[in-house]
Amino acid sequence: MAHPAGLAAFKPDTCGGGPLDWSPIASAGALSAFCGIFAGFVFAGIVVVIGEKNPAGGDGHASRGLRLLLPCFFGLAVASYLYSLISGELVCLRALTEQLFAGAILAADAIVVIVALAWLLPAFRRNQHGEVSFFRGLILFAAQFSMLMLIVSSVGFTNGVLLHRAAGWSDAMVWLSGLALMLLVWACWHRAPAPAPQAAGPDWRDEVFLNKRATVSAWTTLALGGLLAVASAATVGLPYDWWDAMDAPVVYILGESALLVPGVMVAVAMRALPRA
Repeated sequence: MAHPAGLAAFKPDTCGGGPLDWSPIASAGALSAFCGIFAGFVFAGIVVVIGEKNPAGGDGHASRGLRLLLPCFFGLAVASYLYSLISGELVCLRALTEQLFAGAILAADAIVVIVALAWLLPAFRRNQHGEVSFFRGLILFAAQFSMLMLIVSSVGFTNGVLLHRAAGWSDAMVWLSGLALMLLVWACWHRAPAPAPQAAGPDWRDEVFLNKRATVSAWTTLALGGLLAVASAATVGLPYDWWDAMDAPVVYILGESALLVPGVMVAVAMRALPRA
């Protein structure tokens, strides 16, 4: 069969037996199932919270949790779909790039989900023994761990695509920007809301200040998660001969972008955490 004009003869490359020592294609099926199950649990949580009657004064807290759960459900469902696409890939470098973006969605949405769960504690009066403070510490640890995994993923991507010949300055830039994001995550988690106005009621902090932060976090999760999904979907549409050799600057930009975009999502989510 004749090949389209301008395209080289296609040779399937499923990351087996080549210079790469790991196969994103082989792991994609399991990750697709994981994201699908995760999305199912989030959807079940949404249904349960909607169906439960909150104690007096807890409805606003539950609404903030739901506001954060909804974009995560869509993000995890899309990540499951993107991983299923990777499982059918026949171009190794394209699969690596697709998984870079799908993994960024999973890493960020997982943190936003537990931020949403933290809002259900005050919604159902589960803060008599410092549960909110405990959740805040747990979420900070999870967020920093997620950021560390994103750094490792970006470094692994650049070195995997460039066959461990990535420039030293690129690895240093990823680590420095990643550490800066980890510091930003801590600052967003630690910084207290502004003092309430004199005429404000006792619930001003939650109902006005943190309510706005939860809304911003929900829209940020939806918008930036959608951006990553579009980037992954656009990657699928690039012809196979484009992946014969990726230019180093393109690789560096992709690796850095897959760190910065989810890092912003996590940092914004930290600002939306409830406070004891």
